[in-house]
Amino acid sequence: MPLLTRLVFVFSLVFVLGLHPGLAQNNQPDLFTKKDSTSFYYKNKRLIFPLIALSKETSWVFGVSNVFIFKTNKRDSTLRLSTMPTGILYSLNNQIIVGWAANIWLPKERYNIRFENTFSKFPDKFWGLGNDTDNKAYESYTYTQFYINPQFYRKVAKDFFLGLGFDYQRVFNILYEPNGYFVQEKVLGVYDQSSYSVLGYSFIVMIDSRNHTYVPNKGELFRLRFTNFDKRAGSDYTFQTIEIDYRKFIKITNRSTLALHSLGVFNFGDIPFRNLAQLGGSNIMRGYYLGRYRDEKFWAAQAEYRFPIKGRFGGVGFIGTGQVMNTFSDFSLTKFKPSVGAGLRYAVLKHDKLNLRFDFGVGNNSLNYYILLAESF
Repeated sequence: MPLLTRLVFVFSLVFVLGLHPGLAQNNQPDLFTKKDSTSFYYKNKRLIFPLIALSKETSWVFGVSNVFIFKTNKRDSTLRLSTMPTGILYSLNNQIIVGWAANIWLPKERYNIRFENTFSKFPDKFWGLGNDTDNKAYESYTYTQFYINPQFYRKVAKDFFLGLGFDYQRVFNILYEPNGYFVQEKVLGVYDQSSYSVLGYSFIVMIDSRNHTYVPNKGELFRLRFTNFDKRAGSDYTFQTIEIDYRKFIKITNRSTLALHSLGVFNFGDIPFRNLAQLGGSNIMRGYYLGRYRDEKFWAAQAEYRFPIKGRFGGVGFIGTGQVMNTFSDFSLTKFKPSVGAGLRYAVLKHDKLNLRFDFGVGNNSLNYYILLAESF
């Protein structure tokens, strides 16, 4: 689930699957193959494994995660896999993260249901607003948050979906330095009040021709999402967010893929702190701490080459660039931040192509590493 990927280091003891080899075996054909088979029958899977995590902000974190992998029609080999992960983490600094998410494909892919529900009490860092903040000058803060984000998609043509969404976020118990950047820059949602809620509704256009849930080797995804947060609907702030997410997957050989990704987040209006666009994290611009740079708008692009090594092991190399900005006039080709890195993959479920990934990314005076389940995009 996206919130859990904010942890800098996650070691998942999923190798307990080795004690239960049946979890990683079934008689299904290659999931890249789009052919129906009268003998096809998918066996649902549930993975439960402990988690150990470490970050500078949380100290050691311990918890447990559960992932349910299933098909709503077990005899349809062309139906994409559905997933429902849950997890709970507790740190030595008394921080808690609880999450429940889902990506469910109904029969014949006529409908797609997604949601992300999380509760978190989490420390973070703030370097101020903008694309040119000082790398050494940051302040620490802590927040508590509830987040609910259900989305419902309806197929209207081949690979073309229209969707509606609901976005609720409650942020409270924000603890920060009294004379730091939050006050100096008058950051909404912090300096003006100790807690706030935002409530919005989304309209979504999606084109999804990918041939696999986790690691497609062909097809593309385009998602355009417009969300309106309005005081008249119960939000403490009025603002709008446009998110444009594009991904393309090019098959190089039977086992190697070139994956391309572009992401833009553009906010307009009175944007509270937790809704500002952020650069960094485990999914894009992996060389930077998530939120190292924050502002009203963000754009980044990355390319990743995925290739086999031996057996269940594979590797990736990736490169990316991006920047945050207050207005479109601040956009500059000279202000892009670089991100480059490499990673190792281990196929936890070989036939379902679910990978455990270790990524090491480098940016400007910055580096990060992650061990997580599933690909970055």
